[in-house]
Amino acid sequence: MLQAIEAEVSPDGKVTLLEPVHLAQRSRAVVTILAPIDETAPKRGSAAALLGVLDSPEFASAKPGDPDRMEREIAANRDAWGD
Repeated sequence: MLQAIEAEVSPDGKVTLLEPVHLAQRSRAVVTILAPIDETAPKRGSAAALLGVLDSPEFASAKPGDPDRMEREIAANRDAWGD
């Protein structure tokens, strides 16, 4: 069974799993290196960071999106796969 687990890899190659893993036996893994981590971004799962965004002046002054335009963009993205 394949299972995807999020992890961080340090420049020296140390792999740190970001979620618990429960295996019945020793298993092989394939590591795919993705884009570098944005250290300035709020940590994932931070309720304090989310509340900070919701309380920010930028969020309070943001204009609501146009629902018709959003629906058109969703439809265009859905159709872009060509299936």
